Amino acid sequence: MKSDFLVVCLNPTIQKTIVLNDLNENEVNRSSEYRTDASGKGVNVTRVLTQLGMKSVHLTQLGYGSDYFLKLTNEDNLNLITAANTSPIRTCTTLINIKKNTVTEIVEESLPVDKNTGKLIINLYRKLLVDTSNIIISGSKAHGFEDTIFPEMVHIAKKTGKTIVLDYRGKDLINSIEYNPDIIKINFPEFVSTFFPDHSIGEHEENTKLKQLVINKMLELFRESGIKTILTRGTMPVLFIDDNGIIQEEKIHKIEPVNTIGSGDAFTAGLAFKLNQKSSLKEAVKFGIECGSKNAVLLKPGVIR
Repeated sequence: MKSDFLVVCLNPTIQKTIVLNDLNENEVNRSSEYRTDASGKGVNVTRVLTQLGMKSVHLTQLGYGSDYFLKLTNEDNLNLITAANTSPIRTCTTLINIKKNTVTEIVEESLPVDKNTGKLIINLYRKLLVDTSNIIISGSKAHGFEDTIFPEMVHIAKKTGKTIVLDYRGKDLINSIEYNPDIIKINFPEFVSTFFPDHSIGEHEENTKLKQLVINKMLELFRESGIKTILTRGTMPVLFIDDNGIIQEEKIHKIEPVNTIGSGDAFTAGLAFKLNQKSSLKEAVKFGIECGSKNAVLLKPGVIR
């Protein structure tokens, strides 16, 4: 089946969202408002692309709990292609504290996938590439996958002339750069931890010297590999390099957020949607911000309506 996008994420999640009037540590906390959704960065991206009217296929691995996961994705009309393994799907929990207006995320580390899962994923990936032009690889991989799997995916995609957007960090990202992905879209702290591991910064912090180091690296990636980097920075302007290799910033809309989980993924989906329509990178960033803002005012993660 032809698709507009192939979205890859190798770390699926059952997302539990719990709303609390207040969070009292060392006490029983009760909630009458909560929900459970299929999530993980790739599911969130796929869900928003689907809501934007795109034909999108999501490639992932599913282990114990897959029936429930697929029930939730079917309710969202998502098209999943999966490789089976025996490790359980992790559960992550969002705690929304109304009194303090905070969103706290508790992330479970995944258990290792089976030894042959990576090979199954690559085989499926090669088949799915035939029927799409746009690839988004999003999120960390579950434990047990080979360190080479993401760079191999980038290499295969670029050899076949696909457009590819990367939303992952660390060694996986560094090892993918030699294959010249089109877009790197991560947040500012992730970029810093990847390329300047001796430095650290919070998503809402400002550091002029560190920002200049980051800009220099963005320019280097563009000059040497043609890679365009887009960095979200919480409530601060998005930092990006445009189609002409010029560093720009785009302001974020001021909103009263409900649940910010999945807003970065909504941004990625909106960005990719506009790029697929041949919009400029600046216009794509603006639409990405709009999608991220729409997600943030909703309780369900990874949606724009």
